[in-house]
Amino acid sequence: MNKQIQIEELSNNTFFWKYYFCWSRGYDEKEEINIDEVLEVVDTNEEEAYAWERTFFNEEDIEENPRYVTGKINDNLNFAVEFAEYEINFFLNDIYIGNLGGHFEAWFFTLEELLAFEKHPNLFLLFLPMTGITEDQRDILKPFIVKHLETIPKFEPHSEYLADCILNGLIMESPFQETAGIGLTNNQNHSVRNITDYPRYKEEVTELNKILMTQK
Repeated sequence: MNKQIQIEELSNNTFFWKYYFCWSRGYDEKEEINIDEVLEVVDTNEEEAYAWERTFFNEEDIEENPRYVTGKINDNLNFAVEFAEYEINFFLNDIYIGNLGGHFEAWFFTLEELLAFEKHPNLFLLFLPMTGITEDQRDILKPFIVKHLETIPKFEPHSEYLADCILNGLIMESPFQETAGIGLTNNQNHSVRNITDYPRYKEEVTELNKILMTQK
């Protein structure tokens, strides 16, 4: 089985996006339920979803040979999203930028950086859980999320609610800041751009900051 997933395969793919967003950090604050329970509002047949997942990700072989989505954004930037057995890993130019899973590390993209990918809907949605925003940016980002969720079959009636729950998982306590000689960093726990707590990421963050500056 081909391990590479063509990003076009994700368009209008209800099973994929329901599976994918279950890995995000979203939640319904009022009902006190996590995103996997929230996504139950998207009505899909469980047996069909299970069969799709086993086939799509080739689960018998996922531990040794995980499937992945990869592509070239422009001449200076490429991406890869790897679906391992217990986590989803993210890379830019083969540099690790975080994961969704048991050892969660995210809050890499700023709002401005995410919106630079908005013209690529599948990429925008893939990068969404890796984005960190402040509370005052919630209302700016929400319409973009709603617009893209509405294109996914069976998501449309719940797009406002799902957007609110996804946004809850993107709020950071510490905003991004400009650090001399490095570029954008933050002090948020579990952030790859937190070079104070994770100095091992300093060189890679500096390199990617230079490239991402050109995407704005």
